[in-house]
Amino acid sequence: MATLGSKALTRVVAASQSGFGTAASMTASVGENMFTDALGIMDLGITVDLGETTSVGVRTAIQAGRVVITGKNPTVTFSESAASMRTLPIIFDAIGASTTGAGPYTWDWSPTQTDVDTPIFYSLLVGDGVQKYLVTDAIPTEITMSADASGVLMAGATFAASTIASSVLAYATALPTQPVLPGRLLKLSTAATFPSKAAVSPTATDYDDVLAFNLSISTGMSMVNALDASLTAATAGFLGSIDATMTITVASNSSATSTFPITAIGTQKYLRLTGVDSNSYGVWILGSWVVENVVPLSAENDGLVVNEVTLRLAYDTTSGKSLRVIVDSPLSTAP
Repeated sequence: MATLGSKALTRVVAASQSGFGTAASMTASVGENMFTDALGIMDLGITVDLGETTSVGVRTAIQAGRVVITGKNPTVTFSESAASMRTLPIIFDAIGASTTGAGPYTWDWSPTQTDVDTPIFYSLLVGDGVQKYLVTDAIPTEITMSADASGVLMAGATFAASTIASSVLAYATALPTQPVLPGRLLKLSTAATFPSKAAVSPTATDYDDVLAFNLSISTGMSMVNALDASLTAATAGFLGSIDATMTITVASNSSATSTFPITAIGTQKYLRLTGVDSNSYGVWILGSWVVENVVPLSAENDGLVVNEVTLRLAYDTTSGKSLRVIVDSPLSTAP
């Protein structure tokens, strides 16, 4: 048993819950090891009223017996500097992704537009070999994905939760193969209407020389704090809007000046960003966007002059969609 917390022993294990408020029973065979970076950020989210504006005739403003905890809204933020095609679907499963296929298994998330999706709450067992904490009712509020031509696909998420408490539960021990997607395998294409996974109906046209992308998704999930005799969240739901911003770095060439000219600001674009490895594991990001900004001649990349294009997610009235993320994965079912 370690006597000091170790970077090498830090881990996050995820398992789905049966519902809000019911923590998963983690065991050596229950849960999925998330291939996260060694250290994330676990914020207990405790708010305290110090009573520092009151006065009782002494010079020290804060009185020890006056301090009171007013709420607990913990969050857990972690990143995968090499996103695993096995664990990436877990993030989207929590916000309503569906699963089909027989291997690779297709995890498909396309948020409902006229109703709310059904969340799947997760428990996260987090520790460093000495400290061990159970995070209950975790649900992603922010999801990020990015890549460039010289690295791999990266991903991260911020999970809101109801409680974080010390735990003695066992970590899952299985360490399955984790497929990782090189950035160079990603390809951007454009379409005349909302794109499909297969790039047909509508046909998607490949775009030349995208050097990097950065996608940030706001899921709309929020915790509900109520007057219910508890300091923790009463429940959680899709209370906010779905929003996303994507920034792409493109080479200054004829494709840039025709597809993303400076006159494109304010116009709608249908984009398909996808990458697949030799085992048919991969990711598809399909979306309807409006061009928010174009910065021509913004920088240089290995001697190339590049433009930076910022896009904002926009509802498409024809298809009734805004965003769809698909992951083809070795993971068959949620842990």
